[in-house]
Amino acid sequence: MRDVFRFALDSVLANRRRMWLTVAIIAVGVASLVGIQTAVSILADEVAGSLGRAGAGRFTLQARDDASPITLRQAQQFIGPVMPGLTGHLNAPFRSATAWSVRTTMAQVRCGGVATDPVVRVVACDENYPSVYDVRLTAGRSFTAREVEGHQPVALLGDNVRKKLFGTEDGLGEMVSFAGGRYRVVGVLAREGALYGSSLDASLLIPIDASSLSCCITVRVPPAVSESAALAEAGQRLAAVRRLPPGAEPDFEVVQADGAEATLASLRSKLSLVALAIGLVTMLGASTGLMNSLLVSVKQRTREIGTRRALGARARTISRQFLLESVVIGQMGNLAGVLLGLLFGGLTALALDGRFVVPWPWLGAATLLSLAVSLASGVLPARRAAALDPIKALRSL
Repeated sequence: MRDVFRFALDSVLANRRRMWLTVAIIAVGVASLVGIQTAVSILADEVAGSLGRAGAGRFTLQARDDASPITLRQAQQFIGPVMPGLTGHLNAPFRSATAWSVRTTMAQVRCGGVATDPVVRVVACDENYPSVYDVRLTAGRSFTAREVEGHQPVALLGDNVRKKLFGTEDGLGEMVSFAGGRYRVVGVLAREGALYGSSLDASLLIPIDASSLSCCITVRVPPAVSESAALAEAGQRLAAVRRLPPGAEPDFEVVQADGAEATLASLRSKLSLVALAIGLVTMLGASTGLMNSLLVSVKQRTREIGTRRALGARARTISRQFLLESVVIGQMGNLAGVLLGLLFGGLTALALDGRFVVPWPWLGAATLLSLAVSLASGVLPARRAAALDPIKALRSL
């Protein structure tokens, strides 16, 4: 078997131009499959993280347009101590809920003689907001419960606001103002980019107070609790806080973001199918090229085959040699394609400033696919080479 492999490798290296052309075709098919799947995995991770910040795994309770607003007192009662008559996972001080409101839909923030455009979203929130929404800080700290209770004039800056006002500095300790109020910067939010037009990069977070006439309550569902159970219990709790009669229609509504996760899963599966289709079409062309290359090789090496058969080489040995040649070329193309695909994925991760992901299942699929293609392409040439009559082969030259 060792001699057969050596003969196969020598034959492959003896026809370098034809070999490299076939390897390149196979590499393109594998690279398209692995590269697209790597990029899809990286993009899916990035979007999943953005969905987490946008609200996936959470739901928000807000008053209906035709009902009285949820007051800060009601929000604090909802988040606060255990409520008599209610049971369940959520009937406890709400460590995974936050009260917030949009103080001003459009605001201009100033610091000294520098001002932002009047498009800053000012969010009044409690100390739980960063943890509930997975908001990371690059500098400073978040609010404390005492600062929220005392309505202290402190603020967290979004990355776009920080850049506009302070350039490369973090601005910690500086005073910023909007709508006649002055606030001391205690923290800077990490840049998160925009998802579906929503981002905290152009936002300013301040402690919530009684001037927040209409509040929203966002609940983060604990891992051990089903979302349906959390929704039902949160509805009962808010109904009790708002003193709705038993059986009355709720005067609040629930906003969820689960549709975005379903959209992401559907898009990911479609992109995977597209990558697989591209890979299969390219590999089909590669198999045709590989088969033709080996058939030409059989014709060109008729004398060699006849000589080896005359010296005692069996038909099975000749057949194995051509199959091994096909497999060697296929795996060389597979290796090159995998490296190119991972390189493309690495560049994608670098461009998105994301985490590099190796799609191990698709690497295995690409290897098996290239192996199947090379074996299928080598069967006919191997049979033809093995079927050559040694006497006729020697006479033909």
